[in-house]
Amino acid sequence: MSNEKHVNSKATRIILIGLATLALATMTSGRALAREIQYRSFSASAAIGPPAQAFAARLQAVTSTALGVGGEVHLIQIPGTPPIPSQFSDILAAVAAGQAGGGFDAAYISGGDLNKAWGFLYNSGVPLGPSFDEFLGFLYGKSIDGGKTGLELAQEILAARGRGVVALPIVGSPEQLSGYFREPLDDVRGHRGIGLSGLCQQHWTLRYLPPGEDVINRACDELVADGRIPANNLAFIEAVPGGGSLLQAALSGTIQGLEFATPLDDLSQLFGSAGNVGTAGLRFVHTPGWQQQFLITWMIVSKPVWDSLDARQQALFQAVAQAHVAASYGENLRQQGAALQAILDANRGDPKSEIVLSRWPVRDLGRLRSATIRVLDERATSSTFSATDRIDYARILEALRRYVRVNDNYWDHRQVDPQLRFDDWQSPGGECWEATCDRR
Repeated sequence: MSNEKHVNSKATRIILIGLATLALATMTSGRALAREIQYRSFSASAAIGPPAQAFAARLQAVTSTALGVGGEVHLIQIPGTPPIPSQFSDILAAVAAGQAGGGFDAAYISGGDLNKAWGFLYNSGVPLGPSFDEFLGFLYGKSIDGGKTGLELAQEILAARGRGVVALPIVGSPEQLSGYFREPLDDVRGHRGIGLSGLCQQHWTLRYLPPGEDVINRACDELVADGRIPANNLAFIEAVPGGGSLLQAALSGTIQGLEFATPLDDLSQLFGSAGNVGTAGLRFVHTPGWQQQFLITWMIVSKPVWDSLDARQQALFQAVAQAHVAASYGENLRQQGAALQAILDANRGDPKSEIVLSRWPVRDLGRLRSATIRVLDERATSSTFSATDRIDYARILEALRRYVRVNDNYWDHRQVDPQLRFDDWQSPGGECWEATCDRR
């Protein structure tokens, strides 16, 4: 079964479960009170922002159908992205306080915001680690010793640390592209690839977020320690100074390489009427998305606000959230091929700016995998994080390790080489399933 078919079948099962929940809720006596919950968003990019708005619309429709008009839960996005008030340490603290306490009743967040030490594990997993569908087994399956799910583990830890929020995944999206650079890393169309060793030696400033940034830095430092290169010259920024756009930063020369997100997001953010990353010289775009093989984004709700919902509203909120992770992933996935083609066509015919699809060399992916292992291990003892955060990080990472160990033998053998799928398939009318095929 292809990944898309797998996601669709899973979405169908989730929706059936949701319908059963709706039926039960409808038969239950009592009337729920309508609730309006304002939430702070963080991104308008194509594969992240609109799906959150779609979740809000779906939640309102489902709760209205199941509980009747007047029983719906209506999520309302606060315009723009208001700053986190200065009295709060982070977005979780602001949501825990609620609107009444000067914060927000809810927020749509990156999974990395759940915790600085371990949130990335629930945002995009481990670099070169589980894929989206594999991670869903950890998130929603009884993957933890004792029969808990990975989602229950995260919520249990948040509650134990007094964070005062209920956290639910609501949006899924597929692999990112893995870097727009001035040179290709592998050989491609008349260009000699510079490889990881060449990348490390460039005096480039990159926008490449942790943990991917940490892994590249570690791999470069190991090449220096092994005597393979004289120095690691790369520098990194997490955000463009002054809040400017990544595209403007590339066009002005502030950054000489970057990764952002999926082709759909990249097309919406890195290609504009005034130019694009290709015209800025960053014309070699790379795969695979080793640093972020999926993205799961979350809604957090203030615990008092959550507790003000009745049991039926809470159950429907959870069911719709789970269903929307699969539905949004499918909607995001279906648009990526056309978006990637639009990127490759953006500067077609201009030898100085034409976008060229490139890959990370396999040998370098092996180095990045080795560096990932060391980065993950060292994080458990890093003084950057508090003792409690290190304990929680180690607990989650060990739970993920056990889950992977049980399933890895199956994962290693289950998939057909993607380049064999649909190869030379034709419709009865002779049309190719792929872009080209052997019409013989």
